[in-house]
Amino acid sequence: MEQINITKLISKYLKHWPLFAIGIVACLLAVFLYLRYKAETQYETTSTLLVKSQDAGQGSLKGENIKDLGLIKNSYNVDDEIGILRSTGIMEKVISTRSLNINYYVEGRIRDVEIYGDETPIKVLVDETAKVIYDLPITVTLLDNNKYELQASINGEDFKLEQNFGDLVSSPFGTFTIDCREDSRYVDIGKPLYFVIKNTDRVIDNYLANLSVEQSTRTGNLLAIRFLYGHKKKGEYIVAGLIETYVEEMIKYENELAENTIKMIDGRLKLLSGEIQGVEKSVEQFKTKNDLTDVTSNANLYIEQANDYKKLISDYQTEINVINSIELYLEQGNLDTPIPASLSANDPSLTGMIDLYNATLLQKGQMAQSASNANPIIVNLNRTLNDLVKAIIENVRSAKNRLLIAQRNLQSNANKYQAQIAKVPSMERKLVDISRDKSTKEGLYLYLLQKREEEILSLAAPVSSTRIVSLPKAGRFPVSPNKTALYLSGILLGLFLPFCVVYTKGLLSNKVASIEELSSLTTAPILGEISRSTDADIIIANKNSRTPTAELFRLLCFNLEYLKKTEKNQTLLVTSTTKGEGKTFIASNLAITLATNGEKVIVLAFDLRMPSLMKNFDLPDSPGLTDFIIKNDVDIDRITQKHPSIDNLYLIGAGMEVNQVGRLMLSKRIEELITSLKSDYDRIIIDTPPIGLISDAFALNAYIDSTIYIVRKDTTKRDNVKSIESIHKNGKLRNTMVLLNDTKAPESYGYSTRKN
Repeated sequence: MEQINITKLISKYLKHWPLFAIGIVACLLAVFLYLRYKAETQYETTSTLLVKSQDAGQGSLKGENIKDLGLIKNSYNVDDEIGILRSTGIMEKVISTRSLNINYYVEGRIRDVEIYGDETPIKVLVDETAKVIYDLPITVTLLDNNKYELQASINGEDFKLEQNFGDLVSSPFGTFTIDCREDSRYVDIGKPLYFVIKNTDRVIDNYLANLSVEQSTRTGNLLAIRFLYGHKKKGEYIVAGLIETYVEEMIKYENELAENTIKMIDGRLKLLSGEIQGVEKSVEQFKTKNDLTDVTSNANLYIEQANDYKKLISDYQTEINVINSIELYLEQGNLDTPIPASLSANDPSLTGMIDLYNATLLQKGQMAQSASNANPIIVNLNRTLNDLVKAIIENVRSAKNRLLIAQRNLQSNANKYQAQIAKVPSMERKLVDISRDKSTKEGLYLYLLQKREEEILSLAAPVSSTRIVSLPKAGRFPVSPNKTALYLSGILLGLFLPFCVVYTKGLLSNKVASIEELSSLTTAPILGEISRSTDADIIIANKNSRTPTAELFRLLCFNLEYLKKTEKNQTLLVTSTTKGEGKTFIASNLAITLATNGEKVIVLAFDLRMPSLMKNFDLPDSPGLTDFIIKNDVDIDRITQKHPSIDNLYLIGAGMEVNQVGRLMLSKRIEELITSLKSDYDRIIIDTPPIGLISDAFALNAYIDSTIYIVRKDTTKRDNVKSIESIHKNGKLRNTMVLLNDTKAPESYGYSTRKN
């Protein structure tokens, strides 16, 4: 896995530091403008409330009370109380009773300032049943202690009205009354004062969005109330109004519950009073009609006789069950098996027939082992068995009828005795039931009287069990906006946006951007890099130059020796993929550097189609290479030019313009030229056309020792580097080495940069 060089990664982005600086400054400026002109300062008002626990309350809701009777079911839950505090109904009452939908402002230079309470000199009461234009600024100008002037603009039309305090104002934007506050601390500093009527529903939604009610602990009944608002005093007043309204509603609800309970108890007491009188009269009549002292004298005898009859009835029922079993067994057609001995009866004749049936069936079974079903004996036995079955069934049914008749007679006698037994306790039980009913109604009557008094006492002391633990108090410092967090976010955003721009640019770019990236794209040796020139001249690598670019050319000479694959590395071909990548610049300055190092150097301008080498040195192109190749009478000395000011530096220009340059590149005269030059010069540098467009450079491969392939930063495409890799691997150009041009000069040199 490829390791990431953190230092290089950071330096990649640090070189774009102006962009990051602009991003940070712009974002911080945006945060500053937002805080100054847009953001609304909000303070947090907090309060703590203790609500009643479940099944706790006053009056009929405390302890063992009326709801134990199942008549009232009521309980309190902390979550329910939170829901009530955050309900729109409670908040609407808070707003409507305190006119919180009317906001007062004083105009400021940057933004308008809201005032409230004794900060305002007026108090506005709006009739919202009439037509009202919401969110309309209505300016109030105080004329004196009794008069004021209203100003408003409706659909581009200005409206003015002078009015006395306390008078009803009927205007196109609403009907209201404005009173003068005597306790006002308002000081007129010449800034316009105005008020705005807000839509109550929107105010409710806004307040509830800024309201938070939650349990202080998971198991406790303490509620923490938090409310955000831009004005400290008004925020405290809103929370206080919320708690006050909540307590009032709870007391109102509990009182209504107590009143309804009293009404129900009164109705029930009236009904019970009549029922108790009826029960007492029934007891009196029953005692007069019935004499209960001698009724139970023979009760034990009746009970003994009734038990005897019940035992006989049970015995008869057992015999009936046995007979039913025999009948069911035979009706199911079980004629090949004997009747079980368990199905015996007390009737001797029935028992005899069952024994005969079983014996006949046994005889048939023994005969069937040696005779077929057609045997006369077998047939006669089958007929006997069928007759016995019919006789047994008939006998069973007759016996069962006799037993049922005897059982019914016994039951009749038993019922008579049972009626005698029941007569005595029924009268005594009736008397007990009447007395019990009387006692129950009297107890309930007394209980309801007690609860009625408790409800009356609860109405006399309407105190809610809800308790304010801490009064509403606004914080000293605003909680929103958080300036530190916003400025920190601005800094982070100012860094993030340029980072995204640089990162995206890198993703979208298809150009070689660094020597590290170049190394990852090709296996060819990397000679190094040449920084962007700080000099206005093309020729910068003179003997006395100490610029970063000149120093890099000297380093290039060292790298050429280090990476050479031949002993002399005498002939160097300089080329690139496309025009404008700086191959002529590199060839020119490399030649100067080698010459100033004491080597005898000659530079050949083999870019015959668009020669530019000689222009860099202010020398003519002719006579030159084309003249030598075409004209046999032109010798090397005639085309060779010595630089007028640089020792050891010689040049050969492109020569006259000709057509069909490709044919010239195959001429034998080129081999004669290179061979002759190798004997006279220490270093031969050949400037060729770009190989991405023209293949002239490949024709010179036989005469060179090494190739310097120029790649220009942010100009050469990554795809073009693939051709370098192919040339290197296939040996199309000998000892191909890559040089990155137009990089940034090292910071340690402290030079400015210029495009090569």
